[in-house]
Amino acid sequence: MKSLVINLGGTSTKIGVYDDKNPIIKESIRHDTSEIKKFKQVWDQYEYRKCSILNFLKVNKINLYDIDFFVSRGPSVKPVISGTYRIDENMVTDAKNGNYGVHVCNLGSGIALEFANENNKIALTCDMPCVDEMISIAKYTGIPDIKRHSFFQALSHKAVGREVAMEIGKPYEELALVITHLGSGISVASHLDGKVIDITNGLDGDAPFGMDRSGTLPAADWKKLILSGKYSNEQLDYFLNGGGGLMAHLSTNNGEEVEKRIDAGDNKAKEVYEAMAFQISKALGAASAAMGKKPDGIIITGGLAHSKRFTDMIIERVSWISKVYVRPDTDELDALNEGTYEAFIGQREIMQY
Repeated sequence: MKSLVINLGGTSTKIGVYDDKNPIIKESIRHDTSEIKKFKQVWDQYEYRKCSILNFLKVNKINLYDIDFFVSRGPSVKPVISGTYRIDENMVTDAKNGNYGVHVCNLGSGIALEFANENNKIALTCDMPCVDEMISIAKYTGIPDIKRHSFFQALSHKAVGREVAMEIGKPYEELALVITHLGSGISVASHLDGKVIDITNGLDGDAPFGMDRSGTLPAADWKKLILSGKYSNEQLDYFLNGGGGLMAHLSTNNGEEVEKRIDAGDNKAKEVYEAMAFQISKALGAASAAMGKKPDGIIITGGLAHSKRFTDMIIERVSWISKVYVRPDTDELDALNEGTYEAFIGQREIMQY
């Protein structure tokens, strides 16, 4: 089996070509921020991103006709259960209309399907960010018109959950795990018997604050801010996603820069950094309680998990609950290919969207 796997990020296009489970070549193409800013809408980047992938294949002498599966990180579409899905026109249409969220990873589904159609092959995705396995009581809020919903880094969560399960020596489907992904937004999940029964949604302001996400806010104060007339809808959206969290407090969403400022004696940076770790620790405790049993492990993953200073602040507060596993390097390209390979050999069903 040969697969082409793509994972589009805000300023990067990650590409991997695999022979069965073995990577032939992997690369992360970095796009200049000034180039990305030229595109007014996410889908305006479509040809730009596609050309970067085609150029990569050309430079590395990889023929599209030799590829069996074209695989993309999942788009923001309607809620689904975890698993491997065939990308079809319905999925791409939902990704384009933005009714379930707008993210650059939506483009990947369209590019993968275009490549597959041109070569009479199959396009797949695995563990999309819209995976919804929440139990019904976890979706309630105090207002009937508002419900909590599932949107998170499901691919990363599921992959690192299975990885640590192997270390523990039990199937992922038989464990109780609390997992947090530390990225631009923070997600904290209760994984019980192979299902994510509860999850924070860092994209929409229902989570600890993150690198550039506001996280959960006091409702009355948020209402006052909205009604004050000081901010446009676009500015309010920016607070929630892109301009909140560390960015709002410290004008940066770079953890390394924050730590340099702390080392230089910046007490404000130190306090904000600790506050973020404090909120994440509280969420991990809540996620443990949501399962009604002692977790078999707490897992910290994502980019900020590379920082020992930051993870130590969390471990200090939560290690009494369970053993903490720090796994910063979960490779999403590998995870996507793993789901594809398992479908290829019949260990996973290829589900229809």
